[in-house]
Amino acid sequence: MKNNVIKYLLLFVFAITACETDEYAAATNKDEDRVATQIDLSNPMVAQWYKDLNMGVLFEYDKNLDIAYVAGSDATASRWDDAEIPEISTLFEDSSTATLPDNIETYKQYKDSVVKLFDENIFKFFKANSFISGLMPYKIIVSHSIYFPGNLPGEAGSVVTESTSRYSDDNTGQLRTVYNDNAIVFSGDINDITSTEAKIVEFSKDNFYILFSRIMGMHNLYDLIPESFHANKNEYYGNEMEAIFRDEMNIADEKLVFVIDKDWFFAKGFIDSKNFYESGIGTIFQNYDEDGNYLGVAGRITHRDAIAPDDEFVADKETDIRSYLNEMIHGSSDEILAYPQNIQDNMKLLLDLFTEWGVDMLLVNPDLEVLNA
Repeated sequence: MKNNVIKYLLLFVFAITACETDEYAAATNKDEDRVATQIDLSNPMVAQWYKDLNMGVLFEYDKNLDIAYVAGSDATASRWDDAEIPEISTLFEDSSTATLPDNIETYKQYKDSVVKLFDENIFKFFKANSFISGLMPYKIIVSHSIYFPGNLPGEAGSVVTESTSRYSDDNTGQLRTVYNDNAIVFSGDINDITSTEAKIVEFSKDNFYILFSRIMGMHNLYDLIPESFHANKNEYYGNEMEAIFRDEMNIADEKLVFVIDKDWFFAKGFIDSKNFYESGIGTIFQNYDEDGNYLGVAGRITHRDAIAPDDEFVADKETDIRSYLNEMIHGSSDEILAYPQNIQDNMKLLLDLFTEWGVDMLLVNPDLEVLNA
């Protein structure tokens, strides 16, 4: 009998603990349409996004109910719970956290400015009543700022640090954008974003990259990319380059390799988009020849925009496609035309496909027009 009592007590304690730890892990409001009840349709552009792009942009929200709850581990739930994602309205509140009556109009004007910024620099790249318009994230949060403790989990942890215009090379701390299965969150600090033209451009290109990558990941659009894009790449994904390079180029084991030959690399259909490789595609100084002989200060060779031998090929086809997307967003016409024909052909394939989906890539980067020549 005593043993039975102990068992019941243990079960009771376990049940209580489970309830406490699953407070955020159990997504009890998954079926509740909080966008429909939270969205402010009095703003014509917000209403237009909702109608044409099936996209609910929220300025007023509940962090836990709209963002933080996740059907995942306690550790992940705790990180989202600790995230700081304050509403823009907090800029216009007094110490009692009530919006000051005198500031209501100022708050409205601020929101209008943010709406205009997002329309002109992110959302206008997605066409209404298109294939892509039916796949947009349903819940989009616009906060004043974003602070995320610990590494951003899941696919987002990589995506937010990949773009050439990325906010940071770290996916923790102050960030421009975060997302999970519940919502995507954009920071809308208008004073910071619009302080220089360069910042607006970075904001636009980075957030377009993150949003489009999120859409492709949400709906696995990567599987719609023609197989020709991945031709002969599967055996290379995720592998270190040097051993394969040595074998295919018949380089003896005793010879030193300082950089990966770009022609060899491009011939396989990979693109040297900067932040997709461990070395970051940077400058490599060669102080010795292939036999280990010191070249001296005068003889040192400088390899710019080089790929290090210990780099790995991109991990998979999804990352491969995103590396191309990043280059298409940021590349100048001269840079695009400098790539060999097979790389340009892959870019053209993606340009045509994305355009067919309703993504206006030429509006994102007019220099892509050289691919249509």
